[in-house]
Amino acid sequence: MRSPKTFSGRLRGRIWEIRDKMGLNIKLRIEYWLLGLRDRIGIPFKPEEEVRKLGLKEGQKVLDYGCGIGSYTFPAARLVGERGRVYALDKEPLAIRKVEEKAREEDFHNIETILSDLDTGLPDESVDVILLYGVLPEVKHKEPLLRELYRVLKPSGYLSTRFCFRMKKQRILEIMEKTSLFSLREQKGHILNFSKRSGKGHGVR
Repeated sequence: MRSPKTFSGRLRGRIWEIRDKMGLNIKLRIEYWLLGLRDRIGIPFKPEEEVRKLGLKEGQKVLDYGCGIGSYTFPAARLVGERGRVYALDKEPLAIRKVEEKAREEDFHNIETILSDLDTGLPDESVDVILLYGVLPEVKHKEPLLRELYRVLKPSGYLSTRFCFRMKKQRILEIMEKTSLFSLREQKGHILNFSKRSGKGHGVR
């Protein structure tokens, strides 16, 4: 049986916890600042132009999984219009706060934020398009994530991801093939769009 921690031990542990969170927060702020710079100058690409390639339609429901500062969220929200909806999901409270602040400042009423590291909380087959940009390289256990996305995607919908230096096209195709949940529908530049595979056994385990 372990001895209870002394007050000084608990205090020291709390100090290290705060320091870790501060360090993470600083890293996130730097990362988000760099993303904002990319969005403005369009190097190496401009997210708004990438979203235009998707052919989003007014009234559609879009899930931006791993939304970050909303680089894809806001262009998508403009395209689906007031009758549509964009669900902006991220595991970082700072990201959610930034999206909510910008939505208020720019008068967006069709964006709904979700703070989560996996489950979306959305109904089955309720989403037309899923944006999964910059997320796969960060996720250790990819199959549970893809099963959740499969669950919420409409049969006629598609999942859109993007290959880059952090994750090559072939690696993305291997991941999708391993789960047997999605099949490649089309490629538009660096963007890969995947359709749901039909059949039994694809539900969430």
